Amino acid sequence: MPDFGCAAAALLRMLGCRSPPPKWGRRSEQGGAARPGRPYGPLVEIGRRGLLSLGAAAGLSWTLSACQRSSGSPGAGTLPPAPTTTGVSVARSPAGSFPGQPPPGSIYYGSSVPQHLNLTEWEKQLGHTLGVRRSFFDSGGHDTAHLLQRCADDVAHNRLPHLSYKPLHSWASIAKGEHDAWLTKVFDAFATHEAPILFTLHHEPENDTGPDGMAAVDYVAMQMHAQELAATLAPLVTVVPVLQQWTFDPMRDDIDPSQWIVPDATAVGLDVYNEWSPTNGKEWRSFGSKASEVRDWFGDTPLVIGEYGCRIDPDLPGLAAEWMRDAADYARQHGIVSMSYFNSWMNSPDGTWELQGETESAFAELLAADWVARPQ
Repeated sequence: MPDFGCAAAALLRMLGCRSPPPKWGRRSEQGGAARPGRPYGPLVEIGRRGLLSLGAAAGLSWTLSACQRSSGSPGAGTLPPAPTTTGVSVARSPAGSFPGQPPPGSIYYGSSVPQHLNLTEWEKQLGHTLGVRRSFFDSGGHDTAHLLQRCADDVAHNRLPHLSYKPLHSWASIAKGEHDAWLTKVFDAFATHEAPILFTLHHEPENDTGPDGMAAVDYVAMQMHAQELAATLAPLVTVVPVLQQWTFDPMRDDIDPSQWIVPDATAVGLDVYNEWSPTNGKEWRSFGSKASEVRDWFGDTPLVIGEYGCRIDPDLPGLAAEWMRDAADYARQHGIVSMSYFNSWMNSPDGTWELQGETESAFAELLAADWVARPQ
């Protein structure tokens, strides 16, 4: 049966799209190598309602035909009964600029996992284990213990752990070494696994500036101190500073992105969202159009996507799934080495980011790709 969701998305791309407007320092986003069996053109920002006013029978016929040629996403009835770990084994790949860096064109692909979701059962449903698991902790309660337990579980299941920890202490005090006992405990525990680990110390720091010791310069100093400790105590751990895409928005004039860039970081992180929802009236943005506003700030440094997300448009089925596929295509062509989808409703007043329906199907399809990297 033709995939009408795919057809709607493809027809939007063919007839209802517009190129991104020029912005300061912005590069045009180019599509890359075609996926077998699926037509592929330049990635563009979508004039989302153009389809509704088109007399597009011929175009729809073409796109339906194209979708029938597509390999499609796996349905629930076709998934294997247990997760597999096919893909690229980084342990057998040439060394990169940081431990566990995948070869060009390969990505650690995965997501965060909501607390209510049983990961073992979900991976069975998806048909594959996650290539990377994104987890978040803070200084409250017993989160250091939970952080270390999560790391051990991910390593045991051949997932790359990407662990975030938000300390309650000031960045300046950590940079001065006042909390090295805690950092040493964490890095020593990480080192026992003898496996690559991504560790982020206070993600999205731009939200938390203001108090003494919490300026951009203090954040950068904290990252450099953590990098030095990790290099000594846990050489397979990469400290990844994760910033927000809006910090680099070329239309903003109220922030200097260069203040947040950590010198000599072997990998840098970024959170990228298509902020559109059915209720907020914001512009629909492709992943690549936003990531390309940042890429030049970091040169050839490998880029880690700490969070990304897209909401489903109930009026245009298939569009969000296409957004997911295009995001992965862009990532593979532009030096992105890890992508973690933000599979959560938290902090989402305009609608959940959770994987469901078409986005979960697209996620499962992409997770099964032969370019997905895994540590072993």
